[in-house]
Amino acid sequence: MTTSDAPLLSLEGFEGPLDFLLEMLGRKRIDLAALSIAEATDQLATALQDSAGRVPLAQRGDWLVMAAELVLLKSRLLAPRNPEEAVEAEQEASRRLAQLETLAAMRSAAAALSARPQLGRDVFARGAPERPVGPPRAAAQLAFFEALLVLLEGPLPRGESFSATYRPPPQDLWRIPDALAHFRELLPGLDRPRDLQKFLPRRRRSGDLSSTFVAALELAREGDLQLSQADSFAPILVGPAG
Repeated sequence: MTTSDAPLLSLEGFEGPLDFLLEMLGRKRIDLAALSIAEATDQLATALQDSAGRVPLAQRGDWLVMAAELVLLKSRLLAPRNPEEAVEAEQEASRRLAQLETLAAMRSAAAALSARPQLGRDVFARGAPERPVGPPRAAAQLAFFEALLVLLEGPLPRGESFSATYRPPPQDLWRIPDALAHFRELLPGLDRPRDLQKFLPRRRRSGDLSSTFVAALELAREGDLQLSQADSFAPILVGPAG
């Protein structure tokens, strides 16, 4: 993988961009020992001068790092201290060239991604559709008219003020003692199992079902009645004791 703005080199046995040279060296298509590093360095220096102001400084720094690696690897190959060091230098050269090739591929992929249209700069996402505005609800209309009437009536008489404490009206709850008393009134006439719903008060109140269920559990614990259920989520049946 090559980048279009990589410096072009024209050497003996190779002509092309620097990153492609690293790729060929990594694949051992070109012998590093036969490569003229001095000529490659001169051409790279010329390319750096010509690219001033056109290529980002970070990318030009990458070129220098690649060239320095080539010089270092070539020096180790040309001047080994012993045969073992020559083998190690060749292995090190292969490893470093593979790293440089990977770096060049990553830089090329990053440049290709950066060249694509950017969301929010070159292309823009579709906006969310506007919510349809429906007619106001009756409760909102009523609250609006009540507030309007208060404003039309004028300020409050002297000495009167709005209460800063909110006191909600007391709820009519069906409490557990009420459910126990209601159960005890109905137990003498209980001759067969009946649905728990049959023991609710005639006038529905807040908490009537939960209080009735707790009262039935308490009476079953005391042995005054029996509770049964055929299956999960099936109706709860209340039957006479014994």
